[in-house]
Amino acid sequence: MRDGNAPTGFFLPENPSRAPDPNSAVHWTQFVAVEDGAVRGGVIQMDQPGWLENRAIRALNYQSPLSEGILDGKHGMVGLQLVKFMQRSGEAVFIVGMGSAENPLPRLLKAAGWSIRPVPFLFRVRRAGAFFRQLPTLHSSRIKSIGAHTAAYTGVGSLALHFMQRRRCSLNASVRQVREWGAWVDEIWERFEPRCSFAVKRDLRTVQELYPSKDPRVAIFLIQQDTHPVAWSVGFQAKTRDHLHFGNLQFATVVDCAAAATDAMPAAAALTYCELASRGADLVLTNVSHRLWVDAFRAAGFLVGPSNYHLGMSKALTGAIQRQADGDNRIHVTRGDGDGRVGLS
Repeated sequence: MRDGNAPTGFFLPENPSRAPDPNSAVHWTQFVAVEDGAVRGGVIQMDQPGWLENRAIRALNYQSPLSEGILDGKHGMVGLQLVKFMQRSGEAVFIVGMGSAENPLPRLLKAAGWSIRPVPFLFRVRRAGAFFRQLPTLHSSRIKSIGAHTAAYTGVGSLALHFMQRRRCSLNASVRQVREWGAWVDEIWERFEPRCSFAVKRDLRTVQELYPSKDPRVAIFLIQQDTHPVAWSVGFQAKTRDHLHFGNLQFATVVDCAAAATDAMPAAAALTYCELASRGADLVLTNVSHRLWVDAFRAAGFLVGPSNYHLGMSKALTGAIQRQADGDNRIHVTRGDGDGRVGLS
């Protein structure tokens, strides 16, 4: 595929998968599609503890599905075979990312009966001038560029953003960055979990593997009310230049969050923004699907933008969610799920 300049942004790892660690909460396995002894495609499986219909399950997130069919039509059925394999693997099978809903993968999934939905994209701007000068989408045409520069240099853009981003919540809590995950993770998750129709489990064992504290890009924030832990969030600070979507803006992402109570969510969103902004972020963004968290970030002054981060769910998973009261609005998927951090650095 490399020799043929296949139209893909990634290839599968060439090294074989390591045997899964039985003590690990998250298991990674690479599967390949073989025809006459030759590999024609493959996919990576992320097997992790999950929550569905008020019970513990194994959630299977599939990443980087790749088929030689995108280069050679005689292998065109490989993609469909991969989808069928994924569907047979479990009751909670999902994919995140995928870019536009019109890309080949989401179109193939929809044809196979999967549901495809955007995960809401929310953002808050700290430095309006840099935002209007640097965001590539504001300079995609001469007219747009003139308008963006005018907004930046006259201060009109800053005033407009100040009005639109006004916070509608009180900060009846405090926040601090912690060096290690603590037992409070389990307490918070046990109270938030019943509010979810579907989620990857965010207990202590799992978050330690998803967001290791030794990763220098990861910032773990603990939110407290009267010294009692009520929420946590994870920030991911990018150091980029000439980013496809954000140009030379310094941006940070809230990749995950959980809260013990609904009234703690807006404060958690606002305080996390303040922490990331104080570290130099011109723009703070997130993708969250749970309606309570969308509302919380909106109350914290975040705006809604077009999302290129999609959630694809198998027919079995879609059915299980829709059997639950308000199930579609209680899916907890964030930027940190699966390969959602790709493109953030």
